[in-house]
Amino acid sequence: MNFKKSAAIAAAVGALGAISVPAMALENEFHGLYKFMGYQGNFFNGVTGKLSADPAPGFMAEQRARLQYIAKVNADFKLVTHFELDTRFGGKTGGYLGTTGDDAGNLDADKLTLETKNIYVDFNCPLTGANVKLGMQPWADSYQGLFLIADMTGAHATKNFGPAKASLGWFRFDDNTVDGGQVGRKTADLFVLGGKYTISKDVTVGASYYYVNNDTTLTVPAFNRLHMFGLDADIKVGPANIKPFVAVQSGDRTATTDLNGYLLGAVSKAKVGPGSVNLSAIYLSGDSNGTTKKDSFTAITSSTSYFVPAKMWLLVRSGNAINSSTSILGNDLTVGGRGLVAVFAGYEGTMGKLFYNANIGYAETAENRNSEKSSIGTELNAQVGYKMLDNVSVSAALAYAFLGDGMNSATTTDRISGFGVANADDPYALNLQLSYTF
Repeated sequence: MNFKKSAAIAAAVGALGAISVPAMALENEFHGLYKFMGYQGNFFNGVTGKLSADPAPGFMAEQRARLQYIAKVNADFKLVTHFELDTRFGGKTGGYLGTTGDDAGNLDADKLTLETKNIYVDFNCPLTGANVKLGMQPWADSYQGLFLIADMTGAHATKNFGPAKASLGWFRFDDNTVDGGQVGRKTADLFVLGGKYTISKDVTVGASYYYVNNDTTLTVPAFNRLHMFGLDADIKVGPANIKPFVAVQSGDRTATTDLNGYLLGAVSKAKVGPGSVNLSAIYLSGDSNGTTKKDSFTAITSSTSYFVPAKMWLLVRSGNAINSSTSILGNDLTVGGRGLVAVFAGYEGTMGKLFYNANIGYAETAENRNSEKSSIGTELNAQVGYKMLDNVSVSAALAYAFLGDGMNSATTTDRISGFGVANADDPYALNLQLSYTF
């Protein structure tokens, strides 16, 4: 072998070694989940709840897989990636990705279904000592997700100051160039400022300010500007943990219409007997004017608004749902801007590997329009499950809702327009679930 060839081989080996050294220094983490969901019911259309008179029952099944890879350089810097694959058994026309095909649940199952959920770096800034997340990341409000809980592109920083913790963030969820505009000029941006202060081991209080500026010509969000100020707390009283919250909104829904909404609520959990009692209530302001919706509480969109503490399947969006939601409100907790008044109660516990919960909830609109009735309904549900392994569980849940007169009245003007159906059957759903996390 001549000298030139030897030198070339040595250079190649050296280059490979230079590349491989930092890779070998990484700490690689893999996480994920698989969840199967089967539904038997009389109202579910595969995307959301759809009431009807004398409906035919049907069964559908779907699944979700999530794959997460974290490349950790050290305790101060890591890259987080998170991907998702959704499938309905038998396929879904249009696909969960909104494509013209289907979601690979069809015969031969060879369609593209991979979705990007998160890609961001998480690091501790050496200059400020703040923790920074930069990129496509999850974010949740301080109000149990009633305003916004979603994955978004942006930057978010948090820093501790003794008993206090401050946060500052910017997220962009629209950059509109549809009309031929220049990038970065017509955008929808969310700015967040928040703080938490630990008064004692039993009391923490928080405050936040959110500002949304929407210069785009698109419909998300459905307003021009929004200011939202709020307070929240986490209080321990004996065996109970109570989390009250309140927030007010102001801004411009359109160039000629103001936006003035508010929300208030509380979530509590108390140890009672072998399990825990859960109680929660919310009030979202509404407006009787369906055009201006001036005084309606406003979320970014209905698809990114949740209230998981309700533990409902039918009245509000379920925290168990994956690709779809069985809510008869179609995920719109504001009920078309009418606002919502709702109370929920439940009991949950474990017996060895067995777990269970039972819940009841009632909801009605905060404001009526014309002669509409306010009652949405009352839901009863129960779930029992078994933990096969530490990270594998199976469960069955049954939910039934007694529709209020705003949802099933035979009189057109009595029904909540856009939600109620004449003489609708009470909805029910049986859910079968298998969940594996790693």
